Amino acid sequence: MRAFTSIASTASTASTVATTVASGLPLALLVSAAAAQPGDKPPGDKPEEPQGPPKQFTDKDLATAQQEDSRPWARGVSPEQQRKALALFNEANGMLRDALFPKAAEKYREALTHWDHPAIHYSLALALVNLDQPVDMHAALEKALSHGDLPLGEDKFARAKDFKLLVEKQLVRGEYTVSEPGSVLILDGKEVLQGPGTYAALIRAGEHSIAARAPGYAPTQLNLKLGGGETSRMELKLFTDAELTREKRKMPVWVPYTVLGAGVVLGGVGALMHSSAKGGFDDYDAAIARCAQTDPSGGCSMPTPATFDLKASAENKQTLAATMYVAGGLALAAGVALVIINRPEAYRIDPLSKQAEELGVSLTPVFGPGLTGFAASGRF
Repeated sequence: MRAFTSIASTASTASTVATTVASGLPLALLVSAAAAQPGDKPPGDKPEEPQGPPKQFTDKDLATAQQEDSRPWARGVSPEQQRKALALFNEANGMLRDALFPKAAEKYREALTHWDHPAIHYSLALALVNLDQPVDMHAALEKALSHGDLPLGEDKFARAKDFKLLVEKQLVRGEYTVSEPGSVLILDGKEVLQGPGTYAALIRAGEHSIAARAPGYAPTQLNLKLGGGETSRMELKLFTDAELTREKRKMPVWVPYTVLGAGVVLGGVGALMHSSAKGGFDDYDAAIARCAQTDPSGGCSMPTPATFDLKASAENKQTLAATMYVAGGLALAAGVALVIINRPEAYRIDPLSKQAEELGVSLTPVFGPGLTGFAASGRF
């Protein structure tokens, strides 16, 4: 917008528009008045200083203009309304020449309430250059250009088109869609749409926040950095809390239960070893008893090597059983602890992640010429 400041700061362009506004008047009536105004220069050149105040038009001029109401910008506008509009317009031109840009813009807007004339919109755009309001300036220029070059004149019409192209480089065309009934679209903290539907508007380039909400849904919010001259197009999907809730564990579910199972197995092996050791000791006792029956001492003074083997085997099995019991107990305790530690923890996922999950794609922020939004990638 600062690129335009040198053009509007002198405000002499606006002084020539007083004649243009009256292009609603008969052309022959305006030849002498138009010739008395400073000529327009190409866009970007510094205009000449005004040589004198703009022509003040009379009620007779306005009445004549009203008779020629075939021009759309004059049709249905009474002479009284035209007179009020031109009085305010002339007053605003003076403010613009004195660099009173906010007051000039206010007066131009007041004049437009009486007469929606393209040349008043053009002069309003010149005032807005210095107020750094590109969105409002673009709207004013579109209105100024809406009826072609007849109400402005060829020079100012061409200049308005150049201004419009320049200001569009500072704006972003945004198109944001919400589909859920009762949803609300919020741009930079302001509600701009009651859904379902699509909000389309020009937005000033820069950082913006966009959000959507609806009863029964979790809100979706994005922070975007939009470049001038681009298009930002996106659908903001809404999801319930249940749809956005996920569970996570510190380890796979099978790990603690595997440890528990190992404890049970070890305990079972220990029980088998214990039972086998008991049987071994029973066999040993029986062998000693048989040996004592034939031993003159009344005892078994000379056990056979096989008898000693029975005892050693039973003792080994007993030791192994004890080891299995201890290992199994430790495994069971560890398994129980892991089950407790591995209980699921609920967490929320980002709405964009949920949207990508449903589509089976990944969403990546993308900002480039002609497009700002999220790129989807995946297999289809």
